[in-house]
Amino acid sequence: ALAGYRGDVPIYPASVIKLFYLGATHQWLEDGRLQETDELQRALHDMIVESYNEATHYVVDLLTGTTSGPELPAEELRVWFDRRNAVNRYFTSLGYSNINASKKPWCEGPYGREMQAIKAFELKRNALTTDATARLMVEIVTRQAVSPARCEAMMKLLRRDPFADTKDPDDQAKFSGPGLPTGAKLWSKAGWTSDTRHDAIYVELPDGGRFVLVTFTTDHANNREILPHIARSVVRGLQTRP
Repeated sequence: ALAGYRGDVPIYPASVIKLFYLGATHQWLEDGRLQETDELQRALHDMIVESYNEATHYVVDLLTGTTSGPELPAEELRVWFDRRNAVNRYFTSLGYSNINASKKPWCEGPYGREMQAIKAFELKRNALTTDATARLMVEIVTRQAVSPARCEAMMKLLRRDPFADTKDPDDQAKFSGPGLPTGAKLWSKAGWTSDTRHDAIYVELPDGGRFVLVTFTTDHANNREILPHIARSVVRGLQTRP
């Protein structure tokens, strides 16, 4: 079943953008454009499991052949900006729309050529739609993204334990996880900023039910009950349906 509310509206995706960088990395590896290294595997782990921005910056540099740094002359900046859009071109070629995956995630704000590009090309923040994010998650779950082996590798990084005893309120398993019934299995990529709280999840319920749910919020970062409430409502809806 598919249902959505404003699913085609581009919204700032917080760390959910890292799910798209993960998918692109595995395509680049499959095509031989990147080489398997211990450092790359460490970066993918830290980008998805720990949601570290520094690891994401490393991955974006590899995917696009760009680096952050001082401002560039106009022509060099144009070439840099074209390279930085490599991930966008990949997903556009697959039919994705209304997304922007060309910026590194920043907590403190961009500097140098990163800020220069925003001014020169009116580059907006990274943006995703819940429809596009749900599509990517479904393709990973059903082993249709890149290859079955690549999907297995991605699933291993996305696996969470929603029932683990953790004191970290921003543990990714604790975004939608508290809304799941005992025994449910969870795979997810969550993210938050000062004014957003987002989650993209795949769930396997104890009774065999399965679903993908992507929720992006605005102005609710401090309300930790919204995402569990939505997940709980979806579970109830599935359990009352034939």
